[in-house]
Amino acid sequence: MNVLSICGSLRPSSTTGRALDIARAAAAEAGALVSSASLDTLGLPFCDGRADERSYGPAARAWQDTVVAADLLLVGSPEYHGSMTGALKNALDLLGPDALRGKMVGLLATARGDAGAMNTLNHLRHVSRWMNAWVLPHQVSIPRAGDAFDADGPTREGLRGDLEQLGRELVRYGGLLR
Repeated sequence: MNVLSICGSLRPSSTTGRALDIARAAAAEAGALVSSASLDTLGLPFCDGRADERSYGPAARAWQDTVVAADLLLVGSPEYHGSMTGALKNALDLLGPDALRGKMVGLLATARGDAGAMNTLNHLRHVSRWMNAWVLPHQVSIPRAGDAFDADGPTREGLRGDLEQLGRELVRYGGLLR
């Protein structure tokens, strides 16, 4: 099983990326081959709604091929104004209508404030389902993300376990779709 991890943050050493690292490691321990896509290095164009997604150029085609080749997706985003980042939404918009069809998707999101990132998770879930993906019921919302990690990893009780469960469940339930 090939897991593609997609981080919606463009910030180096982001808390979203750190959370994805833990979930990715758990997916690998569960037997998956894990790779990552860094939106900040892909050089993707802006989606303008054209009918043929393959006409966006070589960077977009490479991105599309990478997503299509993955069996499972692990997607994380910080909450920006109540939703996913524009970079992540644009990357998803550049995919064709069948790029996520039948794939299992695991979601996590980080937020600056106390309320967590439930809006972001709801938007990611909605978009993923609209793209015909299966979304895991288990998801991880990390409030006050700036305080959730230190140099050694998560500082909050249970956070590491929640992230590891996400990675394991993605592989476990994704295997049922195959």
